[in-house]
Amino acid sequence: MAKSRTERLEAAVKLERARRERQFLHYIELVGYRTRCLVKSDCLLVFSVPMPLQVRRRLDAKSRIIQFAFMADSYYLDLPDSTMTPEEFRRVVKERPDFEYALMRKEKRLGEREFDPLQRIYSYGSESVAASDVGYVMFDVYGVKPTAAIKVSSASFKTGDSWEDEWKI
Repeated sequence: MAKSRTERLEAAVKLERARRERQFLHYIELVGYRTRCLVKSDCLLVFSVPMPLQVRRRLDAKSRIIQFAFMADSYYLDLPDSTMTPEEFRRVVKERPDFEYALMRKEKRLGEREFDPLQRIYSYGSESVAASDVGYVMFDVYGVKPTAAIKVSSASFKTGDSWEDEWKI
């Protein structure tokens, strides 16, 4: 029996989403390797897309971002409170219980005394889980289409370099 047009479209979207999550995985692995083996300094990875106008009016920001901070022993995904609505924060916490608010932890990182980002901490070896989380936030929460252009940026924290690389995937 032939698949309907809707079924074919859903299958194509599923394939594109899987391809995009493999791209996220590639960049997460790349920056993790860079952090531990090349620059041997903390690094940052940011995925960003333009913020929809209706959300921009509420949050007063131009981009939606998903950022990672990589350190020698672990890394974490950070969702700043300037990039998500309160409803989206509640959704992520409800649907992904491994995420937590930064200010709820005993140990605060730099900048977490003023802001309350939603975060998830990973150990190296769990990059595919992190890539899946990026896909969830980007496509399910932010509502970005898997075919949309996504900007990728990375930098080292302590090497004195400014933003080093920017790509669109």
